[in-house]
Amino acid sequence: MRRFLTLIALGGVALSQPAQACSYSQAPEEVGQTSGHYFAREMLAAANYADLVLVEDDGTRAMNEPSTGVLTLRTIARFKGNSADRFTLFESGLTLQPSREQAAPATMQHFTSETGHVTPFPYSEERVRNLFPVAPDDPPPPPPPMTSCSPGEITGETGRFYVVMRGADGRLLNNSTLNDGATRIPSTPAFGFVPVNLKPDNFWLYVVRIEAASLAATGAPSILRLKPGCDAAKAEQSIRAARGTIRAAFFARGDLIEEVRPSPDEQTRRWLAKAARFLSEGQRGRISDPHHSAAELLRERLNPMQRYGSGLGYEVAQAFTRSVREVQAATGTPRLIALEVVDDQGNIVPLPSGEIELRETLR
Repeated sequence: MRRFLTLIALGGVALSQPAQACSYSQAPEEVGQTSGHYFAREMLAAANYADLVLVEDDGTRAMNEPSTGVLTLRTIARFKGNSADRFTLFESGLTLQPSREQAAPATMQHFTSETGHVTPFPYSEERVRNLFPVAPDDPPPPPPPMTSCSPGEITGETGRFYVVMRGADGRLLNNSTLNDGATRIPSTPAFGFVPVNLKPDNFWLYVVRIEAASLAATGAPSILRLKPGCDAAKAEQSIRAARGTIRAAFFARGDLIEEVRPSPDEQTRRWLAKAARFLSEGQRGRISDPHHSAAELLRERLNPMQRYGSGLGYEVAQAFTRSVREVQAATGTPRLIALEVVDDQGNIVPLPSGEIELRETLR
């Protein structure tokens, strides 16, 4: 498990607004210090992974090529769990505009009941679709029903930083269970994917770091670490024969570990053979564009006349630099090293096989 990176308070958050046709019985209020710490504490308790990430690929493609609908993220700092160095989420494919950050961002908001309990204002959610290209005889599942009050879908911009919280299934934490007096009730999607625009007057990353530091140490989910020389096809066959489902695969390229996590629909079929090809085909632009964009973003926020006491913290800049070096050193063919396997009830379990062994961490 990597040590937590100490971070200082970072800036504001831009929220997507609900559709105009949707109305609420009360106006939302700005999240303050008390409610901010409450949301961070409750969401961290529900999350299995919480990270500060950099968007390496926002899914947009040149000319008439359609968007991939996949965000590729690189972990800069780990607040909870042991995320891979690189992982993906599904998104709408509509990226933020570079000029958007210059405008006054909407604040994080919540509703307050008559008893004083808070509910997060609908923010954004991950809508799962297929990770791999769809064959004509293998159509994707139908999209979920939507209303005018449904939260927006997450979007990211290459070279920008975000705070991401994920659940046990590795997908975005869309629902938390909040305390409402004597009971605990499920909430609407909250602040699982928050862009950090690095302005000094917002505190979300600050309170996440503070609350994460107070968490008791928790073990990472058990994974199946493949023995050197293991045949991936045989491992997949033995796991499926034992009624297990491969939920994610982990590949090593140098010291960099990458996660491939298809949609639940794709997980019901054999997909490991597609995973390495997905990684190899998705490398374009990851060295240049995101690093240059992030460096420009950092340059505007770092004051050389002091120890970076405002804006983006010195520790974050150092972590970003280290991660760039890791990516630049990650060469060669991706090697499959581990699998995340669940049983029929969705529990992460080890499975007996001559090709695999149980390990607690990826490293």
